[in-house]
Formats: sequence, structure tokens, C-alpha cells
Amino acid sequence: MMVLLSFAVSFGNMNYDCPKSKAGSEYGNRGARLWEAGNLDEAEKETRQAIKIDPDCSMWQQNLGFILEDKNKRDEANEAFLKSLKTNKYWCTSYKTGSLLKIGRYYYDKRKYKESISYLSQASEMAAKENANLDTKALIYTNLSYNYTDPKELGNPYYNLKKAEQLKKQALALKPNDLFIKASLAKLLVLQKRTDKANKSIKEIIATQEKSSKPISSVYSYIAHIYSLQKNPKLAALYIGKAIDLNPRQESGYLLDELARDFKNVSKSKEMQPVIARARNALK
Repeated sequence: MMVLLSFAVSFGNMNYDCPKSKAGSEYGNRGARLWEAGNLDEAEKETRQAIKIDPDCSMWQQNLGFILEDKNKRDEANEAFLKSLKTNKYWCTSYKTGSLLKIGRYYYDKRKYKESISYLSQASEMAAKENANLDTKALIYTNLSYNYTDPKELGNPYYNLKKAEQLKKQALALKPNDLFIKASLAKLLVLQKRTDKANKSIKEIIATQEKSSKPISSVYSYIAHIYSLQKNPKLAALYIGKAIDLNPRQESGYLLDELARDFKNVSKSKEMQPVIARARNALK
């Protein structure tokens, strides 16, 4: 979510104005509100105009990054976030933490572990300085932990499950009821062959999801990924199917993107074929 409006950081009283100029603020504010309304093309246009008027305003650069990310222009979005840090002036009601976090996640998705660790570590330090809220701090720890989870066979020199577990526990300490973090910890238990403890945690997470009036799609998809690691195609198919029920486009995209990675152990199974076909139809 865009920092200007609410990027998991407490702002207090909202004030969109950037002190550089009134005209730049008018375009930038309009771009933010268009983004909030889902009008991404117009939001980008207005925000770029704000940047043209106020090129030294980091807030508008950062907002452009969020807009471009929502348009699935990840490379351009990352450039905007980097530009916001390079400019480093007139953050106004936005925060450096947001850009650092987004850049760190971008580099992890590109499997550039060194860069990801660097930016996420900076995000953690900046979050303390900017008094970011617990959600943001937990998100930083969670994203940072991913860099220590990918195995060395994938070219990751930082593989360290104990380090990953430590970071996830730091995230869970901040958000003790967060099921996604609990699921990610369960995955680490599986990878460390602490199977009994992992299975107990998974059952508790599923039970909580089933009782909830608002189950979380990403928790189900994470559970499906864990069952893939355990080479259980029946349960992997069941829970990725539940995830797609809740969020068809996002979870279908995740499944199809990860057939050769997160779901490689079950992707060719007969149980997964109907779910894969359904995911492809959802994205047509």
C-alpha cells in the first residue's frame, strides 16, 4: 500500500502536502487519490507531473513506485523507489522505510540475496528511527528471513535455517497471532526435519483458519507449499485450491509461477492437474 496513504506505518494526522510547491502538491495529492480509487493510469500521469514540478520530492518518487508496482511494472517501480532514496529530500508524510522494504523484496524476488539483505537490513534500522509500527517491522523480519531459506543448490551463499528461524521468531514476537508467520515457521521446521512439531503447528493453523470468518488466502497457499515439500500432492492440491477460492487471481498466479519451485514435488501429480487447469482459466 502506498506510503502516503497507509504503508503499515502510523502517520498521525494525514497531510499530503509536500512543501516544495503548491502546484506539485495538487498533482501529487490527486495522483494518490486516483491510486486509492484504482485508476492507475491517471494516478501515474498525475504523479509524474508532480515529479516534473517537484523533482526533489522523494514522496512523489516513492508514490510512483507503488503505482507502478500495482501495474505490475516491477523493474520500473524499483527504479522509482531507488530514486526516492537517491533524492532523499522532502519525504513529508512518507517514510524511507517503505522504499527500503520494497527494494529489498524486489531483489529477493530476483534472487539477488546480497542486495536484498543489504536493503532489508537498512529497512530494519530505519524502521526503528522512523518509529514504524509493528506490522512494518514484522514484515521486514519476515522478508529478510527468506534470504536465508533458499538452499545453496539455488546459488544462495547465505543459506542458514537457524538464522531464518531467528528472524521469523522476531517477527512472531511482534505479531504473535499472525498465521502467515506461523506457517513460515512451520516450513522451517519441516526443512530441519522437526516433523512432529511442524505437523502440530500446521494442524493448529488450519484449525484457526477453518474457524475464522475471514480466512487468509496466503496462509492456505503457504500450507499447500509445505505439503508440497512433504511430497503430499493430495493435501497440497486441497489447500492451494482453498487459497484460489479466496483470491483467484493472486493465488492462481502464485501457483503457476511456482510450479518448478515451491510446487515442484507435486506439480506433475494427478491431484494437482485439475487445480493447475483451474488456475490457468482464472488468469485468462
